[in-house]
Formats: sequence, C-alpha cells, structure tokens
Amino acid sequence: MRTTPNRFKIMRHLNFITDIQRIPVENLPFDALLGNKTFSLPDNLDWEKVTFKRPAKLEITEKVDDKVRTYTHKLTYSTCEEDIDTDTIYAYLVTDIDGRKRLLGIPSRPYPIATVSEVHPDSYGTSTLNEVAVSWTATRKAPLIQ
Repeated sequence: MRTTPNRFKIMRHLNFITDIQRIPVENLPFDALLGNKTFSLPDNLDWEKVTFKRPAKLEITEKVDDKVRTYTHKLTYSTCEEDIDTDTIYAYLVTDIDGRKRLLGIPSRPYPIATVSEVHPDSYGTSTLNEVAVSWTATRKAPLIQ
C-alpha cells in the first residue's frame, strides 16, 4: 500500500479470476436482480465447475448512451474442453484470487452469450486451447455475491 501526497491510501485488489462456475439461468432462484450491489445465493444451487487455464479475464465496461448507463461484461477463458455447450443459456459465477465473487447473468433478457473459438495456431509455441468469450450487457454492474 502506498500513500499519495495528500495522505490518502490507495489499495489495489488482485483481480485475477481463479474460479468459474456456471448454472442454467432457469435454475437461478430469482427472475431479476434488485438494486443491491451485493446479495446472497442459496447454498443448494447445483453449480457446474468450468475447467480452464488460470487466470481467466473479466472486463467490465461502463457506458452512458441516451442517458442510460449500461455495463458490458466480457469473460474470456481458455479451456481444453472440446464439446462446449453453447445451446444452453448459463449464468456464470466468477471468483477472483481474493475470494470476491460476481454473478454474470439472470433468467431474463439480455442473457449471457458464449462464443467458442477453436484455435489452430500458426506456430508450435502458441496455445491450442479453445477460447471461450462470454458477453453480458446489463443496466447494472454484475453484483458481488456474499
């Protein structure tokens, strides 16, 4: 931690995504997110663990257009899984290295959209893992889960 000249402390968190879980959106116990920035999920949800090369990348972009604030979330990860299900609509629970969790997706539109790229590199030193990009646009930032 460092101190700036005006004596405010600046803290940075390690934002590396180290865990990804997913669940079909229809299995979530709610239809819409409330205005809360954090909330809890029941422990009995049947999350599927995603196998991926760590760390994954999560970008959250904020934009105001016609006085409407929108957040675009993009989760990108590499995986050795070959038959990745893109027909089922999933919500994703991502956890960073400090244990903070965010939920991407809800059981109503707009849904998270997963795109899979099968990689055939042009050099032997490049990864051949499949790349998955999950995009979700919402009028609120993905909430923190307690």
